[in-house]
Amino acid sequence: MIKIHSNQEEGVSPVVGVMLMLVVTIIIAAVVSAYAGHIGGNTEVPPQASIDVQITTSGGPQGDQIVMTFEHLSGDPIPTEDMKILTFYKLPSGETVASEVTDEDPAVRIFSTEDAVKLPYLNDISKGVPGESPKVDFGNFTFQSGDIMSSGTTIGTGVTEGGFMSGDAGMIGCDLTDSANGFERGSPVEVKIVHIPSDKVIFSKEVIAV
Repeated sequence: MIKIHSNQEEGVSPVVGVMLMLVVTIIIAAVVSAYAGHIGGNTEVPPQASIDVQITTSGGPQGDQIVMTFEHLSGDPIPTEDMKILTFYKLPSGETVASEVTDEDPAVRIFSTEDAVKLPYLNDISKGVPGESPKVDFGNFTFQSGDIMSSGTTIGTGVTEGGFMSGDAGMIGCDLTDSANGFERGSPVEVKIVHIPSDKVIFSKEVIAV
């Protein structure tokens, strides 16, 4: 009787060994990648939203006040507590005034009353009256499609002993009603909005006052 020897079982062992090595290599690579990503920085994904920022020099009841607005056109809703607004305005002297606005800033008086509000406030009376309802204070609401945030109007002349502040003095960092600061129609202001959790810029534009 002729015995036939099969080599199939002998070939299985090397194949299994190679597969095990590949699996181990993949696992190690995944662990190293995850570890490196954790060390490399924040992996928070920033929201994707279309935002329009405007500065008008003809706002207010009399059409002679400066107003800065932020409109959420479409995209992801953004909790305002996660937003940081940066502005940069160059004075006639050549000096650049920089301002940073977050929900940690104190409420300011931008009206001719004792009421104070955190800028920019949600401009939607149906959700609350600025200065009376904390719901519309910056940091207390989610900025979503259709919403408009406002700096209020420049009805004052900057900060006084009583704490009164013109709206855009709080947003841009200087008293825009002071002619020495040279702000007028056509003045450019660089505006950036940063998503704090991811530290990513979600809006950046040079806004021209109209």
